[in-house]
Amino acid sequence: MHFTYIIALCSLFLFSAVVAAPVPGADASLIVTLDRRTVTPTFTFTGDLASITISPNVPANSPKRNRQTAREALQKAASTRVAAVLSAASTPLELSGNLAVTIVNNFHTSKDPESHATFKFSATICGGTCVGHAYNPVSTLTPGRGQPGKIFNAAGAGIFGETDVVA
Repeated sequence: MHFTYIIALCSLFLFSAVVAAPVPGADASLIVTLDRRTVTPTFTFTGDLASITISPNVPANSPKRNRQTAREALQKAASTRVAAVLSAASTPLELSGNLAVTIVNNFHTSKDPESHATFKFSATICGGTCVGHAYNPVSTLTPGRGQPGKIFNAAGAGIFGETDVVA
């Protein structure tokens, strides 16, 4: 009978010794390599997307409130497309964390013949301020066909979105 208790206690001690055995630590370089980059943009709007200042006394269905509601819908559309560009560019450009992004204007055409919203932000890889174009939904022209947008460094050289996406 005592022999059974001794065997049971020895089994428990053996189990606790195995569980408490040290495990070698993971290689820190692997953890950094596998760490997924996440960008959390905070948007500011200027130009034709700037918010309208409305006093509390203005009625709900006034033209000024209606213009602001329409502008908020445009802000949401532009910020959604810009967030898609930043998400796609986060790994190649090593962007992560909180990012202050200014959306300069609504979808338009300019030197870039495709309709785009222009945005800017500061990042080390840009050498100052990056400027980007967010397309709705993706670029249809080469180079950059299928990309959600393009990002240019402070010198104006393309650093993201300059290659076609093969589907």
